[in-house]
Formats: sequence, C-alpha cells, structure tokens
Amino acid sequence: MLQARLCLLLTAFVWGSTFVAQRLASDLVGPHTYNATRFLLGVLTVSPLLLFMKQSAPPQKARVPLLWISLLLGFLLFLGASLQQYAIAYTTASKAAFLTALYIVIVPILGLFIGQQLSLAALAGVFCSVVGAALLSLKESFVPSYGDGIILISTLFWALHIVLLSTVTKQYNPFKLALGQFLGCAFFSGLAALWSEPFSWQMIEDSWLFIAWGGVLSAGLGFTGQLLGQRKLPATQASLIMSLEIVFAGIMGYLILDERLNSQEIYGLIAMCLGVLLAQLPCPPQLYIGPLCRRKE
Repeated sequence: MLQARLCLLLTAFVWGSTFVAQRLASDLVGPHTYNATRFLLGVLTVSPLLLFMKQSAPPQKARVPLLWISLLLGFLLFLGASLQQYAIAYTTASKAAFLTALYIVIVPILGLFIGQQLSLAALAGVFCSVVGAALLSLKESFVPSYGDGIILISTLFWALHIVLLSTVTKQYNPFKLALGQFLGCAFFSGLAALWSEPFSWQMIEDSWLFIAWGGVLSAGLGFTGQLLGQRKLPATQASLIMSLEIVFAGIMGYLILDERLNSQEIYGLIAMCLGVLLAQLPCPPQLYIGPLCRRKE
C-alpha cells in the first residue's frame, strides 16, 4: 500500500509540474499534434522498462484482450488530454486547475456504480479537497467562460479513465498496459491532428522542450505511476492523492518562479492535504456507503 501511495504521489508531482509546459505549448502547436508527439515519446520512455523490470503474472485473469482495453483507455486519454489542451488557451491556468481537480468528486460517484464502496472518511476527504482546490486555484473572481466548459467536459473523461483503470490494472502487465494506452492515445490524437490541424516541423522544433516535458514526465512517468499505484488502492483514494498535483504546482511555482503564496492559498494547501489524509483512515463497515451496483466476479 505504501509503495502504491508513493507512486501516486510521484504522479501528482509530475502532473503538477507539467501544467506550465502544457500552457506554454498551447501557444506554439495544436493540441492534437502536441498530444500525439508527447504520448509517442511516452512510449519510448516506458518501452525499456519491459526489458529491465521483473515481469510477474497479473493477479487476475484478463476478461478482454489487451488490444481492446488499450484502445479504450487510449481513447479516454485522447478525449481528456485533447479537450484540456485545447481549452487551456481559452481560460486561466488557475481555473483550469480547479476544474480539472473536480474528478475527485466524480470518481467516487462513478465508483459506486461499479461495485465500489465509499467510506464516510473518504467522503469527508472529497469535501476538504474540493474546498482546498478552490482556495488554491480560484485567485480571481470565477466567471465561467467557453474554455471553462470544455475543461469541465474533459474532467469527466479523466474520471472515467481513473475508474476504468481501477477495474483492469490487476488483469494485465502494467507496462504493457501503459504502452498500449499511450499508443492508443497517440493514434487517435494523430488522426485528429491530420484532420483538423496544420503541421510543420518548425512547430515541433519550437515546442520540443514542452513536448519532452509532457512526454517523458507527464506521460512516461506520471501515467505509468498512476497505473502502478491504482493496482492496490481504491479509485477514490487514488484520485484524492493525485489531486495533490495542484499542491505541487503551487509549491513548484514558489520554489522556481518565486510565486509567493498568500494566506488563502496556504489554507488551500492544508485543506487538500487534510482531505487526502482523511481518505486513508480506516472505517468500520457501518460507515461505508454503497455500492449501488454489485460487481460480478
């Protein structure tokens, strides 16, 4: 369990540091081209792990061939990442971060429909994390915009991706599953780029640093860390830990960009950390909600 939590903390750190790269890349290259190239780079980053990491048999038997589950995960990644990357150009980074973090609300609700339970401690953790995300991210008055609506739609696909991973990670080799979903996302992103975006190698040259940042860190390390972490943790706990990406984004901004944290932001950091801690607390059986639907074994 500790190793799984550390993997998800690494994921949160990587995703928090990558948000800046995505915003800067949106001024230089189209969203589909950016995602196609960075997830291909993610494939190159993860591929060596298949050779050097010890391979063990999955604890559960796969119900669906790896190809089909990879395409489904890749399609959800494509929808979430492309909509988010597109919308970043039309909203502020702070509002985009807060709206993306709302998957911490959607995930436990979806989990109830796939046979998962929700403890009252985790529910309290969700509430604290939402309050913390709002305090940390909403530094200006919140006036909904076109970009905000697109970000909110992308958040639904991030939540669906998290919930699906929680049901299949024990059925497949984690590194093969990571490669499969990266290839799937790159495939769908490439098709969308060919259909809707102009392309030139100059765009790639101008944005290579941001592509490398998003490919090696966010895709290669971040999403692989998510996959490894979710093998042992419920989706709700995992989503709350990963929502710490906002916290790490604030800390990195302070350390690297000398962005000072005001009292509101500090309270937000504390609330999000408290929310994650609450979700890890053990609860007696009578303090659980659901599931609404029983999962068939």
